[in-house]
Amino acid sequence: MEKLGRFAARRRWWVVFGWIGAIIVLQGLASSAGGSEFKTDFKLPHTETAAVSDLLSKEKLGAQNGANGTMVIHAISGTVYGDTSALVLPALIKLCGAHYDLTSMSSPYGPIVCGPNGVTVGSTGSTVKATAASLVSEDKTIGLVQINWAKVNPSPKRVSDLADELQAVAKGHANLQIELTGGAFQALAQAKSSFAPEAIGFLAALIILSIVFRTIGAMALPLASAVAALGAGTGLTSLLTHAMSVADFATQLEFLMVLGVGVDYALFVVTRHRRNLVRGMSVEDSIANAVATSGRAVLFAGITVCIAILGLLLLGVSFLYGVALATASGVALTMLASLTLLPALLGFLGLKVLPRKARATVRGGTFQEGDHEGFWFRWSRRVESSPLLLGAAALALMVVLALPFFSMRLGSSDQGSDPANSTTRKGYDLIAQGFGPGYNSVLELVVSGAQAQDADYLNRITTTLKTHPNVTPASVHVVPLGKEISLVSFKSRTAPQDEKTTDLVKSLRSTTLPPLYNNTDNHIYVYGSTAIFVDFAKVLASKMPLFFVAVVGLSFLLLMVAFRSLVVPLTAAAMNLLAAAASFGIIVAIFQWGWASDLLGVGKGGPIEPFLPVMFFAILFGLSMDYQVFLVSRMHEEWAHTQDNRRAISIGQAETGGIITAAALIMIAVFGGFILGDGRVIKLFGIGLASAIFLDAFILRTVLVPSMMHLVGKSNWYFPKWLDKITPNLTVEAPEELHSGEVAASAAH
Repeated sequence: MEKLGRFAARRRWWVVFGWIGAIIVLQGLASSAGGSEFKTDFKLPHTETAAVSDLLSKEKLGAQNGANGTMVIHAISGTVYGDTSALVLPALIKLCGAHYDLTSMSSPYGPIVCGPNGVTVGSTGSTVKATAASLVSEDKTIGLVQINWAKVNPSPKRVSDLADELQAVAKGHANLQIELTGGAFQALAQAKSSFAPEAIGFLAALIILSIVFRTIGAMALPLASAVAALGAGTGLTSLLTHAMSVADFATQLEFLMVLGVGVDYALFVVTRHRRNLVRGMSVEDSIANAVATSGRAVLFAGITVCIAILGLLLLGVSFLYGVALATASGVALTMLASLTLLPALLGFLGLKVLPRKARATVRGGTFQEGDHEGFWFRWSRRVESSPLLLGAAALALMVVLALPFFSMRLGSSDQGSDPANSTTRKGYDLIAQGFGPGYNSVLELVVSGAQAQDADYLNRITTTLKTHPNVTPASVHVVPLGKEISLVSFKSRTAPQDEKTTDLVKSLRSTTLPPLYNNTDNHIYVYGSTAIFVDFAKVLASKMPLFFVAVVGLSFLLLMVAFRSLVVPLTAAAMNLLAAAASFGIIVAIFQWGWASDLLGVGKGGPIEPFLPVMFFAILFGLSMDYQVFLVSRMHEEWAHTQDNRRAISIGQAETGGIITAAALIMIAVFGGFILGDGRVIKLFGIGLASAIFLDAFILRTVLVPSMMHLVGKSNWYFPKWLDKITPNLTVEAPEELHSGEVAASAAH
């Protein structure tokens, strides 16, 4: 590591041009490949959802898998017929020929089929009339238009344009209200929003870094390192989209992680370099020492973050694979930039990395000796003197915050949890008003087998279904799809996100339906949005133990080898789990129980999406490990040279407390910006991650961890001799000669 830092300082032009060349090559390759091709490959192997998807595709009924949304027509005075139909129907017909990839629409005015040979509007027959009538509320003031797309993931831009066309129909007509709800319109607010939450994080980083470093050169270094990693990382991600499915939110997550860890790593290296300079080391020696000490911590921290993110590959959920690889590659590039590009840029700055006053002092031959004074040194002494009291208070606070976590309910929050002023929430509420809360549910039975078209067999199924206490009997309808496949649509009495609706899916699968197909060649699948998320939660729950064991276990082994200790990695794992539990507790209180939900604009309470806890854990575990490695590496460095546990803990906390909290403030601002974004999931990410980083940096790393390490004493560094012999020597402290050189430089002055 020392040689790497010295090489980067001496051959800084080579390093800078090397990075510029790598960015140009990666971006050029991505551009020549046609840019990014993001796509979501959502598969749940070995579930009913996967079986139905395969069945529909095999029967060439892929359109049944297409996206769908609902247009809600509200006649404030009068009915949805008459003048209202004269406004709405021509607009619907126009959509078919507007290249929106629509297949059909069901409306109060009859079906509209967007075929290759033109548009077919309406048809005769009692069934068609009954279907049209079912899309109008009893008082005829609310009508629904079910819009079906050919693709599972239609273009967000086209969906947004379609929405604009539909809502324009109501403009200038005070008696007509048009709202849009349903799955296809879920991301409408984000598509229309011009607000970029990332901009807040970037601006916050500039402000906080300027306060911490008090010089433009030093302030720009962490951002320059992060921007270089992003330039290479986004090009690599763009190429990755041509090799595998990568969800479109991967770049946003990559930006957050690269900015976050990039600032963390650069703060640690630059701060160590500046401390070396004011203690009398030359610029080149100081850079070499900073890379050999803080750079080692960056290396281990970066590896643990990558381990945590790549743990998502173990979940068996395909749409997370590309996200994990893209984010991990971004973190790896950030780590590489911090160990090569950052030292090179430090070489260009020389003493200009210091504030003007400190620069003049160093040039005048006056150097700092011994420990610094300041808030963090005073606070470290306070923790050292009262570890039991402060540690108990911090632990109690974290446990109380974590209690709601044990009430977490995984599932799909419906659009009733969207912000009250969103069109999806307004449309949802109008449907509940006119048709009942269960009408918003999307549930189906898919009947497959030789008797799928048998009237008597289908009658037995529908009769049984109607007897279930949470099924609305009038909503049960049979839709023949093919020779050996039929669909039975129905509505629950409760809202999609209601726990009783989840129980309905489970009881149909386990108790109600099996007697109808057991010992036959037929099968009956339960399908629909709620059923899909039941399967999603089941898949994740089955893989979560492996995920947690792999991420925590590999991180434990890495830290055990790095710090030659059993207690330090055990403490790190426990603290990271506690931080995650406390942040989950806050999420449950706000997003599931509804505490302060109106104030934060997150809509009413509902279940937590199944993929969020695992993604949260991967991100938080990685970032928490960053702070743990930074903190303990300085403690371990001091312990290795003094064998004084109390001094090691206090000095380590004092010299890293300011770095950790400054980095945390930037991360809090980055994630906090998402609270102002649109959509429940975006806000959940923002509040959850911002609160987690706050708790981790200001409670765990500044109070609980050092308190516990003071109480444990020298046992912190216990490492059995037999284990020491069989583990590789990958310590985080710099070689002895580098430390002695630093001490000598300080003592000489």
